[in-house]
Amino acid sequence: MKAKKKTRKPKTETFTELFLEYYPMNSSFAESYRTLRTSIRFSFMEKEFRSLLITSAGQEEGKTTTVANLSYTMAQAGKSVLMIDADLRKPALSRMIPTQGSTGLSGLLSDTFGADVRSGSLAELGVSDLFWLLSFQKKTGVLHLTDGKEEISVYFLRGELVDVNWVTRPDEKKMATLLIRNKLLTKEQAEQAFIRKKNTGQKLGFILINMGLVKKDDLTGFITLHIIEGLRTALQLTDGRFSFEKLPESRFERPSFDPADLPRLYRQAVIGEEKLPYLQKKINSTIVKTNVKNLFLLPSGPLTPKPAELLGSNRMSFLLSYLNRRFDILVIDTPPILPASDALLLARQTDGMVLIVKAGQTNREMIKKAVDQIRTAHANLIGVVLNQVDVKKEGYYKYYHNYYSKYYGESA
Repeated sequence: MKAKKKTRKPKTETFTELFLEYYPMNSSFAESYRTLRTSIRFSFMEKEFRSLLITSAGQEEGKTTTVANLSYTMAQAGKSVLMIDADLRKPALSRMIPTQGSTGLSGLLSDTFGADVRSGSLAELGVSDLFWLLSFQKKTGVLHLTDGKEEISVYFLRGELVDVNWVTRPDEKKMATLLIRNKLLTKEQAEQAFIRKKNTGQKLGFILINMGLVKKDDLTGFITLHIIEGLRTALQLTDGRFSFEKLPESRFERPSFDPADLPRLYRQAVIGEEKLPYLQKKINSTIVKTNVKNLFLLPSGPLTPKPAELLGSNRMSFLLSYLNRRFDILVIDTPPILPASDALLLARQTDGMVLIVKAGQTNREMIKKAVDQIRTAHANLIGVVLNQVDVKKEGYYKYYHNYYSKYYGESA
C-alpha cells in the first residue's frame, strides 16, 4: 500500500502519524484504505458486520497501521469505531497514544472482572453486575439480596445460576397456592409435601413428583413462572444491600427433575432491563478518545503472563458483546497467528477476520500454514491484504500510475 504522496510530516512515534489525515484525501494511499473499507462491506453482502479482527501470519507486516487507517476511514464515514489493542504480548497501538491512566483491556479482564464480591451496596454494584462477576469468577455459594422489604437468595454453582429463592414471596404467588387454585393439588396433599420438604430439605417440585402428586408436564410451567418472578424481583432491587456466602459444592445436588434452564430464563428476565452501573463505569473509564471524531481506543493495558487464557475467557466474550452494543464497529488488533494462538481464540467471537501479508517478506508456506489454522478454528476469513507493495516495479508501476493519474489528476 506504499504510494507517492504530496507532503508528509517527519516520522515520529506519535499515534496520529498513523492516520490518513497527513495524506491528501485524493492520494492513492488514502484511496487504498477506502477501497479496503468498501471491499470489507461487500464481503458481508446484506449482513451488517459489527466486529473485525486484524491479524497476520508473522511479525512486522503492518497490522497496526492497517487497524489505525481502516478504523480512520470507517470513522470518517460517520461510524463510531473502537480500536481494541488485543495484542497483550507486544502492543503497538497502546504505545503510540497517551492512555490517560487507563487500566486497559488486561486490567479490565483480570482486575475489574475479578473484583471480590463479599458485601456492599446495590447502588454501587447492581444485581446484574453481581451475577456477571460471580459468573466470571466461577464462584459457588448464595447471593443474598435485600432492600428492607424484599429478600431474595440466588444460588451459584461454579459461576452458573442454579436456583432462585424469593424469600418474601407473597402467599398468593407461592407455587403450592397456584397448584391448589388450578386444582392440580389439594390442601391435604400440599401439607404432606411440606412435611416431607421440612424433613428432607428437598425442593418442593421434586417432592411433588416423587410422591406422585403432580405430573412433570403440569409442574414445568409453574416452576418456570416461579423462577422468572424471583429473577425479575431481584433485578428490580436498585437500593439495599448484598452479601455473598461461599458454600461447598457438596451442598448442591443436581435434582433428577430440573426443567428450568436458568441462564435462559435470566436472559428473558433482563431483556431491556439489565443495568450494570459498576461494570459500565469501569469499562467506559478504560476507553480513550482519539483526536479523530468518532474514533476511540481500548488500550492493551499491563502485560499479563497468560494472555491467551484471558482472551479466550467468557470475560472477553462478555466485553465484546457489551462493546458491540455501544459502538457501531469494533476493529481488533491481535498478535500474529503463527507465534501465538490469541487471534484464533478471538476469531469466532467476531464477524470476520482479515489477514495482513507484507509483500516480499512472508513466504507462501507461512501464509498457507496461517490460513490452514484459521480454517481449523472455523473463523470467517473474509480476505487477505497485501501490504507495502512496491508500486515502482516495472509493469505494475506503469499501470498503477496511469490509473490513478487519469482518475484523480496528476496531483495525486
